[in-house]
Amino acid sequence: MTLQEQTSRYSELQKRKWLARVLMVIAVGCVLAAKVYFTISLVDPLVGIYSFLTSFVLLCILVLSYFKYKDPYLNAKNIDISNGPLISIVVPAKNEEKNIRNCVQSCLNQNYRNKEIIVVNDGSTDRTGEILDEMRKENRTENFHILHLSKSVGKKKAVEAASEIAPGEIYAFMDSDCDMAYDAVEKAAKIFHADRKLGALTCHGRVRDAQGGNTLEKFQQVYIDISCRSIKAAESSFKSVTCCSGSLSFYRRVAIQDFIHEWANDRFLGMDFKFCTDRRMTAHILGTRPKSSDNSGGKNLQEHMPILQTGADDIETMKKSFDPDIEISNHSIKWNVEYSNSIKVNVGVPKTFESLARQQIRWKKSFIRSLFATGGIYWKRPFFMALLYYIQTAMRFIRPYILFYTIAILPLKGDYISVLFWIAGVMFTGMIYAVEYRLRNPNDGLWLYRPPFTFITTFVYTWLLIYSAITIRNKSWR
Repeated sequence: MTLQEQTSRYSELQKRKWLARVLMVIAVGCVLAAKVYFTISLVDPLVGIYSFLTSFVLLCILVLSYFKYKDPYLNAKNIDISNGPLISIVVPAKNEEKNIRNCVQSCLNQNYRNKEIIVVNDGSTDRTGEILDEMRKENRTENFHILHLSKSVGKKKAVEAASEIAPGEIYAFMDSDCDMAYDAVEKAAKIFHADRKLGALTCHGRVRDAQGGNTLEKFQQVYIDISCRSIKAAESSFKSVTCCSGSLSFYRRVAIQDFIHEWANDRFLGMDFKFCTDRRMTAHILGTRPKSSDNSGGKNLQEHMPILQTGADDIETMKKSFDPDIEISNHSIKWNVEYSNSIKVNVGVPKTFESLARQQIRWKKSFIRSLFATGGIYWKRPFFMALLYYIQTAMRFIRPYILFYTIAILPLKGDYISVLFWIAGVMFTGMIYAVEYRLRNPNDGLWLYRPPFTFITTFVYTWLLIYSAITIRNKSWR
């Protein structure tokens, strides 16, 4: 096949994908119109209105992610960053002996030169610390530092400890059970260079070795993929992503440095709130502006962390090496928060249903905690995106009642039509997302896992929100 024939075939395939997407949008629009009719004339009004809102949100997400979202890397990929900003990669780790080598090696393998890596061993009791020291001996470079904390202080305070010595203009925070693509940092550097108003950037997650994983890992792959490429892309089309994922996200230092201490020592309902709340960090950027009078980059050393020095790292010298971004901090701007589909990170996910449930409970507790931060400022973002956010938030809290009402109350009333109507709506949403996954991953058979997982999120995740609210004072991690 000639190059011209290959190009023509690729162009034809792309046209077919776009035609399929247009047809999907039309299909959702038709279903939306049908739901209006059925709500008025046939089904229970409460179920009908809720189902209508579900399809309305779905339609908005599809339209925004298809026709308005543009990967910020596309505008930045040709930028020369031979003298790009210093990026400090921060990896907090506790008891990750199975993942830490792979994670740190992905940081060392980055093709971006102007970087440093700071790994914080948060009081691990397994071989995590030994493995890190071994890697330090294997990689005698000036840009690789390991901080051993004398006791476990939690992920947020581990990040705070790293921020005391990290001189980078850009922070890259990555979970220790993840690993990033070799060009992730370089792409992020270009995007930040292209947009001086960019305060934070989140990336596209994918489950590590999902094809060879168990059923639960495959479920999570299609779920994470859709959450990134559809939902975060829709939010990013208004530069207003509500949550920069802990798996891998980049932050401009001046956008968060003055908040890290408060974030790390967060209190909620009169107690220390242990969970990481990536949403709250993101909300801070969405709702604040740099302080024009702060020419120190916002470095806040209010609490010294118990750092044990390793190797030849000079901690005091590192603390004094800050180079504030005065150009940004001296201007009153509104930060952008975006998502890039081009920056990839492999995510470690729970392999059992019990561990998945515990993870979801932690995330939902963080969601509840962050409502007061995100909900209190999101109205300042573009109106349409704010409207979608508040609709979706309200629906999450109403969903348990709708589920109970539909499955338990309506059958007792003999209204089986409304029950079937609601279940059909759930199936339709799952199929739409499955087709969307299939269009972007044509050789990946995991799209079949999306519809059944929609039922799991509906019938299981829904109740976890209530359980999380009831047990929010329980700080146990596992």
